[in-house]
Amino acid sequence: MEIVGLRGAPQETLRALKEALKGIDFPEAVVTYITDWQDQRARARFAVFVRQGKHLVLSRDAFGPRFGLEGDAALKELTLWFIERGVTEFREAVIPPSEYAALFELEAEEAQKLIVASSNPTDPALYVKREFTSRM
Repeated sequence: MEIVGLRGAPQETLRALKEALKGIDFPEAVVTYITDWQDQRARARFAVFVRQGKHLVLSRDAFGPRFGLEGDAALKELTLWFIERGVTEFREAVIPPSEYAALFELEAEEAQKLIVASSNPTDPALYVKREFTSRM
């Protein structure tokens, strides 16, 4: 699993994630938004996990309103970028804060199992509407 980006740096992480995903088959990809609190969309932080075949890419947590307007805008831009490339399977995983903190230190297989087991289908529209607080 490739881990990309910098925690709390939305634009840098966005660029690193796009670079790491060059060459994947987007219509076959599964995109999972990972956060640490249920029902806290107005203050949420997100990491993004993308899996397609053997390609496993996890971004650091740098997206969402926890990182200000820039973090919210980067989350929207990233979601639209995925949609434009044909991604149709979006998921969200809520991982408790105590486990979320250790997520980036886990072995690739363990991290993938945790993310997949914690995820549920989600509507990408939640991540592209104007101002994240309207997405509660």
